[in-house]
Amino acid sequence: QDLRYGFRLLRQSPAFTLVAGASLALGIGANSAIFALVDGVLLKSLPVRDPQRLILLDDGAWTNPIWEQVRARQSEISDGATAWNEVRFDLSRAGATEFVEGLWTSGSFFDVLGVPAVLGRTFTVADDDRGGGPDGPVAVISYAFWQRRFGGEAGVIGRTLTLDRTPFTIVGVTPPSFLGPSQGRSFDVAVPLGTQAIVRGQGHWLDARSTWVLSIMARLKPGQTAAQATLTLRAMQPQIRAATLPEGWPQPML
Repeated sequence: QDLRYGFRLLRQSPAFTLVAGASLALGIGANSAIFALVDGVLLKSLPVRDPQRLILLDDGAWTNPIWEQVRARQSEISDGATAWNEVRFDLSRAGATEFVEGLWTSGSFFDVLGVPAVLGRTFTVADDDRGGGPDGPVAVISYAFWQRRFGGEAGVIGRTLTLDRTPFTIVGVTPPSFLGPSQGRSFDVAVPLGTQAIVRGQGHWLDARSTWVLSIMARLKPGQTAAQATLTLRAMQPQIRAATLPEGWPQPML
């Protein structure tokens, strides 16, 4: 009954949403699959390339192990996928804290959204390595932060920004129209997810199977519907579930 109801709702707004039919089955120990819709109207208003093709994996936050499993299968599911977590970074090197709005993002974040840099470059998949990419820990800053913090200096590329006592090299600045992936909240600094292993050390949650912090977004292929993407994801959910279920949690019954 839930399955039929979910598909009926999905057909009413296929360009806006992705049904996460595998939501609990992907790793939170549920006894049945629960279909839910996320309001995708806000995605349509993002100043990015073809926002009507963006869909969200619904039903709350996700773990990084789940994201890594989705990432490994993204070409089968969609035209690319990305993940992010909103956080606050401390800019101070010592003494009093100075917080800015930050993002942990996958290396594909700006490419999937279709957001170019107005200065320098955005992230690559290589930047998302846990030990840092070929350029070490890198950061992309927002246009507003560039103006506020650096006075719009063109020489900001290559400068060092300290985040939570960790030095990052600024490699790019985003367009003034792009404020972040969430309506009503703007970001100052984005850094690759993999660098959390450097910043947090042993306290990172990259391997944690029960730390639910990531949002996951995908871009539909040309002509693909959200229903088709959902069916593809559902076919993969047993393998994803087996690879990411927290140890000692009950097996879902599907």
